Amino acid sequence: MDAIMVRWVDMARSAAVLDTGFGALDLRKARKQSLTGPVTFEELGYEAFPIKFLVPDFMVPCNLYIPVMAKGEKLPTFVKVLERGQSYSEAWRKALKEQRVHELYVEAHEVAELDGYFHEILRAYAEDEATPIAQKALVLHHYGEFIARRLFGEVNDGTFVKKAGQWADAVVRYLRSNRLRAGHIYRRFMKNYEMFTHSVQVSMLAMAFCWHMNWRHEDVVRLGSAGLYHDIGKVWVDSRILLKPDSLTREEFAHIRRHPESAYAHLASMGWMNADQLATVRQHHEAMDGTGYPLGLKGSEIHPFARVLHICDCFDALTTHRPYKKAVTPFKALRIMQSEMRLSFDRHLLYKFIQYLGS
Repeated sequence: MDAIMVRWVDMARSAAVLDTGFGALDLRKARKQSLTGPVTFEELGYEAFPIKFLVPDFMVPCNLYIPVMAKGEKLPTFVKVLERGQSYSEAWRKALKEQRVHELYVEAHEVAELDGYFHEILRAYAEDEATPIAQKALVLHHYGEFIARRLFGEVNDGTFVKKAGQWADAVVRYLRSNRLRAGHIYRRFMKNYEMFTHSVQVSMLAMAFCWHMNWRHEDVVRLGSAGLYHDIGKVWVDSRILLKPDSLTREEFAHIRRHPESAYAHLASMGWMNADQLATVRQHHEAMDGTGYPLGLKGSEIHPFARVLHICDCFDALTTHRPYKKAVTPFKALRIMQSEMRLSFDRHLLYKFIQYLGS
């Protein structure tokens, strides 16, 4: 069963909807229903595109549709609501929000064009000092999420490693030219856990922190692109375990703890990343006192990239709602990291991280 929802409309109105488009479709009176059966949206030739990725005053990059299904029908009809080249206005954003539309759909063969859409926006923003830095940070976050959603869904496609590097380079260039502060980045973060957004948030925070520490541009980019992949091993973990609201059994916990090794084995076999990046992915759960996993490394045995990622990973995990726990405030998260978890981290880096967040 496809987890994404379609909209049901009254049979008598369905023909009018197809004739007149979005204006005739009152989705406030529709109800959501999961797409059932063996067919998925991907098999129908469409992929989801979250509305939040669209930026007002920029041209729509390709035709965007909403799946609508008349009662009695087994498959949805994809109704075009936004057309390629159309200006996406603030009025459109409000209309879609009022209609409770959170996702539109793009034809699968046009998904690649969306990458250029984010590049166009970021190029325009680079030359526009009037755009708030917080808005630029938001677009960088959404661009990273767009890539992460695809690389987690297509783990054998090496093109996303290059795209991850391009995204990381864009983040670093904005860090250099726009002086993105911790608050600009952190306030863009999603508070409900998703594997995609977690990967983006950990990566962005790690890059910003390392830039703050005056790391070299190329090292920050390598760390950032590896950060986007750091949890790719969870693709091979049963989702029922990842989303379990109760305590894990010993066997389930052991299963989750295999994800860094699974990620390392996959990425190493593909030949996509250098040794520093592979070590980052493999070691991001290692602890300075040797109590981490999967190798039980300690101190200087742990790669500097992985030590940074471990701090940022834990901070985002603590401040994000999970199925099994509530989020805590950034202040409380840092207090926990300084007290209960202090032996897990590089003491010098943790001190600098706290200073950075305070900046």
